[in-house]
Amino acid sequence: MSDDRHLSGVGMFEGIADVFTADLAFAAAVAIVSGIVHGYTGFGAALVMVPLLALLYGPVEAIAVTSIAGLIGSSPVYLGAARIAVWREVGPLMAAAIIATPLGVVVLFSVDPEWIRRAIGLFVLMAALLLMSGWVYRGRRGAVASAVTGTLCGAVSGVAGVGGPPVVVYFIAAPHEPAVQRANIVISVGVVIPLVLGSMAIGGAVDGATLVRGIVAAPFYMAGFHGGTRLFGIAPQSLFRKVALWLLIATGLTAVVF
Repeated sequence: MSDDRHLSGVGMFEGIADVFTADLAFAAAVAIVSGIVHGYTGFGAALVMVPLLALLYGPVEAIAVTSIAGLIGSSPVYLGAARIAVWREVGPLMAAAIIATPLGVVVLFSVDPEWIRRAIGLFVLMAALLLMSGWVYRGRRGAVASAVTGTLCGAVSGVAGVGGPPVVVYFIAAPHEPAVQRANIVISVGVVIPLVLGSMAIGGAVDGATLVRGIVAAPFYMAGFHGGTRLFGIAPQSLFRKVALWLLIATGLTAVVF
């Protein structure tokens, strides 16, 4: 029995060791870019990271790794964002997202991964083109509108790991200064990350290799996030916005075509 345990331990070690490949180096580089986008705009990391990692690990694994890296890498900013967020808008959105996200993960486990990967790419393209067009939400605001946005954000996050665009479209149109808009987005997007990760863990989609990939990517994500946060204070937002959107279009096309 002791020999079996020893062999099992060796097998697990070898399995974890197999994670450290050129693919993981690519994932770390993607994490840096994703962190920069997230740090500057308050969203967009998953739009960059999930489609590209899906090419390496498949969509389910990509969403899990992105969630782990994002949860660790962007955690330092949540307290500051919470202080200036408009909670009468963020609160109902978060409540709806808490309900919708696990339901989205159930769909994720039920659909063919190839279709999910292409759907992620198509959703990224649509979101990027919508944001690039300059269109903004001008409808009524309040608890109901926030809850609808939260439901859409949670559902898309659970299914595809990229629930940020509905939140961005909603909050960018809010009559607040950019720092407050960004804080609202950061908090709203941030709340669905542990929900997605927890639901996937319960569903058995998070194993030792997934944890290692996410933890290894997290410092690179954090470095990019810190750089993006600094850019928010010093660089023209309009210029970086254009760069980020074109990057999203490129990643969306990659996921749809390949």
